[in-house]
Amino acid sequence: MRKVLFVIDMQNDFVAEGGALSFPEARQIIPFVVSKVKEALAHGEEVLFTLDTHTPKDAEFQKFPPHCLEGTPGHDLIPELKEAIQPYQGTGKVHFLKKSRYSAFFGTDLETWLGLVPGSPKEKVDEVELVGVCTNICCFFTAEELANRDIPVTAYAQGMATFDADAHKFALEQMRTVLGVKVV
Repeated sequence: MRKVLFVIDMQNDFVAEGGALSFPEARQIIPFVVSKVKEALAHGEEVLFTLDTHTPKDAEFQKFPPHCLEGTPGHDLIPELKEAIQPYQGTGKVHFLKKSRYSAFFGTDLETWLGLVPGSPKEKVDEVELVGVCTNICCFFTAEELANRDIPVTAYAQGMATFDADAHKFALEQMRTVLGVKVV
């Protein structure tokens, strides 16, 4: 059985103090996310880290201030997670996926990596666990895409955060009631 932990956008610009779109709730989930990553890797499971990735003239900057510019410190994975995965580098269990939109599927090779397309070199994924930021944006739209592909998803509420508490609750409820995501 292939189970993958998705860690959505735990990057300096969203999480670290002083990040372009940083918010305190993102820092509060760090210990839980780190523990889930260590647990998954210790059990031989794969961990996928999405990296929100933009260029200076990205259209998204009409909606949000510039953030996660490739090649800047804001684009980097937070130090706590870099440290947690260091022993597993080169094992094939840690994967990074650069994405430029809310869904981790848009314009990426994620379907192939998950074994969802004919001829994929990877075994088909059986289950996905989900943590990260922002609950109502990138986590939600990635969960929606997984649900559309009939992939069972477990979302960890204490491992997700967003800058709006009401939006966090609403997104988790929508994941549960509309998308069929198991929210724990």
